[in-house]
Amino acid sequence: MKTDAWVIAKAARGHYDPSCLRWEPRELPPLADGQVLVQTLFLSLDPTSRNWLKLEPHSTFLPLKVGDVMIGAAIGRVVQSRSPGFAPGMLVQGMWGWAGQSVADPRFLEPIEPQAGVPLEAHMTIFSHIGRAAAIGLFAVGGLKPSDTVVVSGAAGATGSLAVQIAKAYGRRVVGVAGGPDKCRRVVEDFGADAAIDYRAGNLAEALARTCPDGVDLFFDNVGGEILDAVLDHMALGCRIAICGAVSQYDLADPADAYGVRNLPLLMFRRARMEGFVVPQFADRYAEFDAILRSLFLAGRLRNRPHVIEGLEGAPEALKLIFNGGNDGKLMVRVAAP
Repeated sequence: MKTDAWVIAKAARGHYDPSCLRWEPRELPPLADGQVLVQTLFLSLDPTSRNWLKLEPHSTFLPLKVGDVMIGAAIGRVVQSRSPGFAPGMLVQGMWGWAGQSVADPRFLEPIEPQAGVPLEAHMTIFSHIGRAAAIGLFAVGGLKPSDTVVVSGAAGATGSLAVQIAKAYGRRVVGVAGGPDKCRRVVEDFGADAAIDYRAGNLAEALARTCPDGVDLFFDNVGGEILDAVLDHMALGCRIAICGAVSQYDLADPADAYGVRNLPLLMFRRARMEGFVVPQFADRYAEFDAILRSLFLAGRLRNRPHVIEGLEGAPEALKLIFNGGNDGKLMVRVAAP
């Protein structure tokens, strides 16, 4: 049995080039005991997808190499199963190949329970690694407090926009950082931030001082680089910084061009803490964060924002949208109709 798949042709070094992937039919092996065959319905495209394609062991927990099928978060339907927890026809989400069908490890699968009022795409936009990252960064890593002024970078993006909405739902003052007046307007009008800063306007330090006059208590960072450096200079005493991503540094043509953060010594003087995290390290607390997300969504406090690309064939080209600002919402590919 064969399926079409995107296979890693070469390491993606420098600016992202879709030619690092090639389209080819792949033979599906027979199911071994414990395995599950899934049909892909939606495939997630994420900034970290580009990181994994560098094939650098220090930048990913996935041991990918040339010739492997590219991997990503996905939603699918079970076709065959030799795992007792998964039956044919069941909807699942998890991690498997950029392919029409994949043999999946049930350790990386979760059943999706259909629920009235919750579209399937919401299991990629909210009830997923995206929503969990926003909740984990704010609560588990950032230790959200009642008096916090929260700043979120990448505030118009998939994870950042949820972080903004969650913090506002909990009654905090929130300032979003985004690129361009249209995205800044969306951060305020659609996601409820108290203020938005256009980092492209060239007055980042002044804007932080104006919108956060008492300093930044919690910074949810998706971007890194110059924005991180500017926030470090405007920290309140006891500031917490949750590092969810550093997308400004992922697509550099030369690693030597990486931004050198200058204000790190201020962590000591402001008695601040900066901590990076990845979602799987909190797997034992997923139920806690999922309950927060579900409660807010059903109360109308979280927006479901899918940006859907049709057809698996377009996945590598669509990934560029994340780095040129062309995506509007959580970027995903519809591989097959649900």
